[in-house]
Amino acid sequence: MAACIVRCVTVALCASGLLNTRPARAQPRVPPRAQPTTQRIALPPSVELLRTDLTDAQKRVRRVAILPLRNAVARASEMLAPTAPRDAAVDLVRLEQRVIDVLRSRDFVTVMTPSAVQRRLASDAGMAATARAAQARYRLGLEYYLGLSSAQAIRSLEESVRLYREVYRDVSSPKAYADAQFMLGVSLVDAGNAPQGHVALKAAFAISPQRRFRQGFFPPRVERALHAAMTDYLSTGRHSRPYGSAARLGNIAKKLSVDAVITVAVRNDKQGNAEVLLSAYHARRNRFEADVALPISATMSQLEGTLTRWLDCVPIQSRVGAKSKSRSKPVFMDTSAAYAQFLVQPTRKVFHSVGFAAGVSQLVRPGLEWFARVNMFTSLSDPNRDLLHAFNSVRLLAGVSFVLKRGAFRFWLRPGFDLHAFGKFFASIDPDCKLFGESHHLCDAGTVRTLQQDLLMGFHLAAGTHVALGRRFFVSTHVSGSAYIFPLSNTDDLNFPIGVQAGLGYRF
Repeated sequence: MAACIVRCVTVALCASGLLNTRPARAQPRVPPRAQPTTQRIALPPSVELLRTDLTDAQKRVRRVAILPLRNAVARASEMLAPTAPRDAAVDLVRLEQRVIDVLRSRDFVTVMTPSAVQRRLASDAGMAATARAAQARYRLGLEYYLGLSSAQAIRSLEESVRLYREVYRDVSSPKAYADAQFMLGVSLVDAGNAPQGHVALKAAFAISPQRRFRQGFFPPRVERALHAAMTDYLSTGRHSRPYGSAARLGNIAKKLSVDAVITVAVRNDKQGNAEVLLSAYHARRNRFEADVALPISATMSQLEGTLTRWLDCVPIQSRVGAKSKSRSKPVFMDTSAAYAQFLVQPTRKVFHSVGFAAGVSQLVRPGLEWFARVNMFTSLSDPNRDLLHAFNSVRLLAGVSFVLKRGAFRFWLRPGFDLHAFGKFFASIDPDCKLFGESHHLCDAGTVRTLQQDLLMGFHLAAGTHVALGRRFFVSTHVSGSAYIFPLSNTDDLNFPIGVQAGLGYRF
């Protein structure tokens, strides 16, 4: 009986795991669970130096894509030459490799070379299918053009260009994209639509600036259009943005799964000297963090410094190594409807003045402008008709503006000077003067008040805002007030005008 009890207790203990009768064997080591983020993490040697600056280290880019270099060193006079001349002063292969080497010298940066970028975009299955459709539309448009069906050729080529741009073929296959864009421009010119043809041809040269054509292949008017478009591109093209706006570079960065995109372009400056334009676009911050122009003679020595400063999150002066070019400051012009009244006036009740105003202002430096305005007013009769005649006046205003810009809004405060020229001014409370006029013998001349000075001068203060309507137009509103102090003894009858204005403006 006791043996049975002992056996039952042993079986129960074994089943519960409290008693292990089997020999011990090595258990697999289970990795510890992830620790909280406060755990000290070993950093690789290249990042270990940043241990005291971890905040900036988190800001640095880790994955950078270099887009294919764009060479815009060309001359419109050589467009019909058999081959593109090689500029010995610009070693494009060495320049591109130098950019790659500088980025690769930082261990924390993963570099996607231009050839890798092209392979990545070309190998995307969805974009490859769209590119094939674009190529088919291009061939169809070419057949229509050769068959003298210009309208159908234009429609087909426009669709081809749209599809090519949609899948970034200006990056992965610029020749195919440029072919479609060139043929679109040629078809538009051939159909008699020279303005749109010029735009299309200029866009084509922006993709392929080194393109050459066989002389006599196109009609003379097409050759002239090609020459004009290339000349326009070389003088006014956005060479520092060879692959488009920040939004488009952001989409490219998303396709490539990188943090930043580097673009490099080579062009001739106004003096005919080659210079390198380098831009670094940070996709997560949605901004250009480096945008410099380097003379070709100093490129190799300054290129490493520029890229290193950018990788180390050090501010970069725009256009390093190049002489600062005087950029025209934006000019704002507006016309407004205007209303004003005087806080001090000789009539028993307020009379109102209406008119219009026009003004101009120009940015001098960030947050500071000069301004000038002209206002023309016509007074309206007061309720008691104490103002015997309507009178006209002209106000000239000038001063400075303190500007604060927030998105589409520009808020400003304008102190300045006010020069107010008046017409004939007569006011009286005598009924006979109102009925018969101030020159009638029944009118008591002692009750007639006139301005002894036709010109008043003083200080002016206005506050207002501009609300942008697109890139150029804006709505302008403001309130203002003035105080006349000269001449010292003749400002008691009419003083302290206040007013409001609202209108439309244009930024040049």
